[in-house]
Amino acid sequence: MNYHLGEWISIHARAERVPPRFTVSITLGDLPEGWPRGGKHARTWSGLVGLVLIAPFVILLTASVLHNLGLSAPYSWLSGSTFAILAGTVSLFIGIPVAIAMNLWRITRLGWRRHGGSLDGLIALEVAPLHLAVIVVALLVGGVFVAHLAVDSYACMSGVRSAC
Repeated sequence: MNYHLGEWISIHARAERVPPRFTVSITLGDLPEGWPRGGKHARTWSGLVGLVLIAPFVILLTASVLHNLGLSAPYSWLSGSTFAILAGTVSLFIGIPVAIAMNLWRITRLGWRRHGGSLDGLIALEVAPLHLAVIVVALLVGGVFVAHLAVDSYACMSGVRSAC
């Protein structure tokens, strides 16, 4: 994986008038020809800050899962700590969105341009394992929580009083 650090995973689309056509290409390695790298690059500090921002909620969620599997010690220790609950709440509502935005900002290249009867668009991600891991974990954990809220809301609307 270290061999590919700094390379790109990109999707390039081009729409042309004459002849009318639309092409999409997926590229691994360099950016498509004519697209500059840009000034921002993946930095280790932003990945580490992202890990710190998502860690409290991930730890609370892991303790909850372990509690449901029969190992109650981590959950009872964390649920009795006001600081742990506060840190998990701040991590959920502030840390996860900030971690996603900060890490995506560092590794994403978006753009479109128009020239000579064609319109080009580009979406590219720099290969940066720490940043990609932070984004995937944050999206999964945040998505699981939102899905849990949606299921509880549906159950409550369907008449299950214990879900309200």
